[in-house]
Amino acid sequence: MKHPNIPLQQKGAYHDTVGMRCSTSVNSAKVIYDQVIVRLNSVNEWHSFSDKVKAEFQLIDSNTELPTDRFIVGNWLRIDVPGIANPSGNGYDWTRIVDIENGDDGADYPFFALTLRPSPAPDAVDEKVAHFYTEESTNTFLVRRIGNCIYVEVHGRNEIENVSDASLYLEKKFNDSLLSKP
Repeated sequence: MKHPNIPLQQKGAYHDTVGMRCSTSVNSAKVIYDQVIVRLNSVNEWHSFSDKVKAEFQLIDSNTELPTDRFIVGNWLRIDVPGIANPSGNGYDWTRIVDIENGDDGADYPFFALTLRPSPAPDAVDEKVAHFYTEESTNTFLVRRIGNCIYVEVHGRNEIENVSDASLYLEKKFNDSLLSKP
């Protein structure tokens, strides 16, 4: 059985978040698994899947720097977090796809994994990471089926806060919001 490649934890914080849904049969679990994979691959629609997701995500092609819907290693993910405008990323946080795995060997324990790493904005001249974590950090999104159960996981590794310029900007935004008229 092939296992997904989740980066090693070396420094900083980490988290492992797992959700599980079991079906009444393996066949219905296969259908649900396929549906979840389609949703994970629909980055540009993530914000519409739940009222709890406030950020908007846009997949950006690494060659053209234009929006795309294709998962390819090297493509960017632009993140628009409401109320927070990262100055290094022209108002956005940015990550890059660093690994994609499709563990479909034999289809008994299939999985799909996507690993993202904070990065500079595509048009950055100073190569400053435009994200609230440093470039050592990763997030691996993982969907797997084991028997009639589907697991949806997020594994954060080496999470170190990026305080290069975002913290001063956020402090100013916070202070300005307190001083604004009600």
